[in-house]
Amino acid sequence: MSYRILVVEDDGFTRMLLGSQLRELGHHVVGEAANSAEGMASAKVNKPDAIVVDLDLGEGPSGVDFALGARRLQPNVGILLLTSYVDVRLIGDFRPLPPGTVFMVKRSLTNVEAFESAIDMAVESGSRHAFEKLHGDGSLDKLRDGQIEIMRLIACGYTNSEIASQRFLREASVGKAIARLIKQLNLPAGSERNPRVLITQAYFALIAGSAIPRG
Repeated sequence: MSYRILVVEDDGFTRMLLGSQLRELGHHVVGEAANSAEGMASAKVNKPDAIVVDLDLGEGPSGVDFALGARRLQPNVGILLLTSYVDVRLIGDFRPLPPGTVFMVKRSLTNVEAFESAIDMAVESGSRHAFEKLHGDGSLDKLRDGQIEIMRLIACGYTNSEIASQRFLREASVGKAIARLIKQLNLPAGSERNPRVLITQAYFALIAGSAIPRG
């Protein structure tokens, strides 16, 4: 089925490739925007069936900001959120995505069938307001938002004391949270291994869309 699609991507080359690929799939690209402001202006005029938007739009509003605004503007528009991250919470954004958002890791775009399926799913789930998540091994599904944030802060180099201060926790609670992260992520624990290093490695592996190192 052919859809009217708006592309919102700050990188010009990637934006061009997305538009070209969508046209090759038989869709009508009604607009190509470089930022949230351009995207909202285009969405108001063109009323797309679906929006393909990058999570990171450079300076200014993010893809999440845009998605939330687009859904307020057009309640049933399909939204396909593209990102290099396997979970939006890894960048410290814990706001719920608009219902019906499809979340797709960019490296999966090389699979044309997966990309087309994601667009179909975005349009369908936009109508029924069901959240879907494409790709990823489920490693983060069992972690709460607070655990994801502790993981991110560890990777940014914050000490347990600093994390405790930011998260309004006792320092001992942070230590216990780290121990739980090691267990829940199935990381190799032992006296010769620094748990903070293991969590940092896992965090950056997840950002890259790679498997979490286990050894």
